[in-house]
Amino acid sequence: MPPELAASALGLLLGAGIALLVGLLADRLGRGLGLLDHPDPAGGRKLHDRPTPLVGGFGVVGAALAALLLPGVGTGFATQWFALIIFGIFLVGLADDRFGLTAPFRFLFAGGLLFLAIVRVDDFRILFLLFAGQDRLLLMPGALGVGFTLLCLLGLLNAVNMADGKNGLVIGQALIWTAILMVRLPPEQLPLLAAIAAALLVLLLFNMRGKLFLGDSGSYGVSAIFGLLAIKAWNSGFADMRAEDIALIFALPVFDTLRLIVQRLIAGNSPFTPGRDHLHHYLHARWGWPRPLPWILALVALPNLGALLLPGSGLFWLALTAIAYLALILLATVTAPARGLPRATR
Repeated sequence: MPPELAASALGLLLGAGIALLVGLLADRLGRGLGLLDHPDPAGGRKLHDRPTPLVGGFGVVGAALAALLLPGVGTGFATQWFALIIFGIFLVGLADDRFGLTAPFRFLFAGGLLFLAIVRVDDFRILFLLFAGQDRLLLMPGALGVGFTLLCLLGLLNAVNMADGKNGLVIGQALIWTAILMVRLPPEQLPLLAAIAAALLVLLLFNMRGKLFLGDSGSYGVSAIFGLLAIKAWNSGFADMRAEDIALIFALPVFDTLRLIVQRLIAGNSPFTPGRDHLHHYLHARWGWPRPLPWILALVALPNLGALLLPGSGLFWLALTAIAYLALILLATVTAPARGLPRATR
């Protein structure tokens, strides 16, 4: 058996075991650490029935950190910086879950950590872009590359955090992102991705039953993990893909975030104002939850599958994702009256 496959099997067991332990101890962890998400009064945004532990991040970040110790994972990979950044950003989210930090404070600390990684590790910095049809690299030297990479990573952090509003939504998308990166990353990172995938799958089972939420610690940790791995994939495999293929991975949450920013600014509100105007809120109001979850996951998985099967077609699939996203919004908000938001689901 190739060493990567043997290490990947260990990664699967490691990730599943850590996530299972977190899931079984979720209530104790949540109550002991003060990490509980309490339902809002009638008419509020939080519609779950009981206080729910915000501990899912312990499972996925713990699995990722433990997997860095597996044989071969560190080959050609800055494991120490990766561990430092994802753990630091996890702690920023954890502090927000526990104490309620302001958005500028969260972004300042998360941005500082990401800046360190971008400056110190070339594999975590976007050095150039190459789109379909280009015959020359678009170089991004010095401060330009650092600033653009930081903007992308902070944008992804915000998009993932805003998308985490319904059971299965971010964890389900993250499973798809893991599968895509298994193809895009060098084989040395397969054990790391196997551990992350196993942890996500186990956490999904607990999350869909309302036993735990990712929390900001989880959504921040997930965004850091996949943002850094996606840049690593680009720097390692740009000969076999184009920049739009990387953008396509995270297109759906980013599109929803961009719409919300524009919509709220036009209304004279802060982009960080909480609301019930995300894609998942519209779908929930129209069809309940989790009925629309497979539609969202298909809207992430199918275009990325198309881009993998048809190299060079990423721009087409990116445009198709945008059209399908807007069509889904219109279908949920225009074609029929809302059913209302049932209290039994998140």
